[in-house]
Amino acid sequence: MPDPWRPRWGFLLLYLLALAGHWLFRDWDDTATIGAIVGFVGALVLVFVPGLPSWMHGDLPGERSSPRTRQWWAALRYTCRRRERVLDVVLGPWSLATATLDPDAETARGWAVLDGDPAKFAIDDCPGELAESLRGPRRMWVVGDAHYGDALVCADGGREFTTAAFRFR
Repeated sequence: MPDPWRPRWGFLLLYLLALAGHWLFRDWDDTATIGAIVGFVGALVLVFVPGLPSWMHGDLPGERSSPRTRQWWAALRYTCRRRERVLDVVLGPWSLATATLDPDAETARGWAVLDGDPAKFAIDDCPGELAESLRGPRRMWVVGDAHYGDALVCADGGREFTTAAFRFR
């Protein structure tokens, strides 16, 4: 399973090195100023926006270590409306977990494996999209660090988010 998605700080470091090299060894003019601004915006996109093509962050063919861009925007809108966990969505981690629902439980309860650690989870008001994902392919995205309490969850490829309580053994 791929590592959780986190911001790719290497792109910002590469931009800063190129900017420093240009500033030290070239004449600074209006064109360089515009290029520095456009380059900075491009670097921020490469650092913070998930769902970019796999070759940009080294995924193997068929492997996906970051959520889709539409899924990321849906999570950002959801957290902005609730006014909590916005930094978890922007800064990560986004972990793709293997999980399943307990068929005998009345509520959405189940087991998940996050970064190799088994955990029990419970979801109040589980969206149908997430329930189907946990019964079928058994994959869900966990946004934020579930070791420190509740975390946002959604189906793999889905756009309906909810909060799940995790308990690790």
